[in-house]
Amino acid sequence: MNKEDKKRVIINHLINNSGYIKANELSELLSVSSKSIYRLINEINDNTKIRYIFSERGKGFYINPELSNLTTHEAIFSQNKGLSMSPIERRNEIVKDLLINSPYSISVNHIINKFFISESMLGVDEKHIIESLHEFNLQLIRKNRTLAITGEESNIRMALMEYMDTLYIDIEKTINIPKNREEKDMDFVNKQINIIEKTLNVNIPYPYNVNIISHLYILILRFRKHGKHVEKEHKLFDYSDPQIEQSYYRVCDIIIKNFETYLSSSLPNIEKNYLYRYLTSYRIEHVNKLDERPEINFSNDIVKLSNKLIETMESNLNYDFSNNQFRIDLMKHIKPMSNRLKNNIIVKNKLLDQIKFEYPEIHSQTSIATKNIIPSISEDEIGFLTLYFAREIERNPRKIKTLITCTTGIGTSELLRVKIEKNIPEIEVVDVISSDVIESKVINDIDLIVSTIALPNFNMKPVIVISAMFNKNDQEKLKNFIQR
Repeated sequence: MNKEDKKRVIINHLINNSGYIKANELSELLSVSSKSIYRLINEINDNTKIRYIFSERGKGFYINPELSNLTTHEAIFSQNKGLSMSPIERRNEIVKDLLINSPYSISVNHIINKFFISESMLGVDEKHIIESLHEFNLQLIRKNRTLAITGEESNIRMALMEYMDTLYIDIEKTINIPKNREEKDMDFVNKQINIIEKTLNVNIPYPYNVNIISHLYILILRFRKHGKHVEKEHKLFDYSDPQIEQSYYRVCDIIIKNFETYLSSSLPNIEKNYLYRYLTSYRIEHVNKLDERPEINFSNDIVKLSNKLIETMESNLNYDFSNNQFRIDLMKHIKPMSNRLKNNIIVKNKLLDQIKFEYPEIHSQTSIATKNIIPSISEDEIGFLTLYFAREIERNPRKIKTLITCTTGIGTSELLRVKIEKNIPEIEVVDVISSDVIESKVINDIDLIVSTIALPNFNMKPVIVISAMFNKNDQEKLKNFIQR
């Protein structure tokens, strides 16, 4: 036990025991000298803004009575990272432990001692945990001073997938489980990913490979804890169903048989279904090029959904998304996305906040368009779709159709056109005309007017006034105007 753990044990012991606690009691608890106890308590007090632990000669130590309020304890614990993880991190760890053990329970005392918290603090955590489990249709049950999470196996695994990013694997060691069991399990799982890729002749890109690895590792975690789960009435796939991708189902059969050999146990048929759902819900890149007519790889529903989304985005953003390769890439994303929505599989988009910040308008319009077509779509999925439209716009930005109006000679006007097109690639100069012939018919398809003179009382299109020589100040002025 390191020094910080010892501090947490001291604090936890003082919180959970009323009255004074003598130094020798704490020293026996930690198997250290009384002098060490005094040093540890001094360090605790030095690291908190308000003195946390008091002592009285001949009686012992006690928690500052002004800090007896639970909220205050939470604040102190969160303030000092050396003493404890944050409340959110702690709750996540408790949930993960309970999910791995589900449907079996964990004693309240075990949780309190593991996370160095009071029972009242655990009560607050329970309320937050109950709320977080609603998303997965799971329940937190407290019975006879134990806690357990109950619900469908598929929902338990879905919840574990959600928490896998920070999952701390704490498999209880026994004589039958070597110390390096976790490494062997992970090595086995990675080999299965290689088998899937070679058998299907595909590449599984990040982050989908991580999600499949997590799913397979969760299978081992659950088995290591309780053996195979009891199979209930599950609707299994019909092999003859034309919508079932036979090559995927065959590789699932291979992988599950490999697991049965590795775990020396038969597994329920539902495991094959779980793996099939995950494989068909993630983006997979074929090693060989697609056929010349890639549409044949997509169902009519996927083609219709993609076309409707593209048409809506073209209208919303006033941009032409007719590039065929973009359309194919979008359908390659939408196909597994549809399976994720159907199978209720969640893929977290870690770049979501950055996407919203970098592409606010594209994200906003993608959100409006997709929610009209698929009302149940998540923010994470909208973020992924936004990247496809943003990438296409970045790759081939729409030209700003511009009209130049000038009162000087034709030579100066054409020189201005060349200078603008050379220095501002976003602009496409449609025409150069005299300012006295501007009318609504002429500017019908124009986005911007660049003029060498002011156009009073003209508000049909945006206008920017520059000099005929288009000097550096004019260039910056026009660039900033376009950016805005």
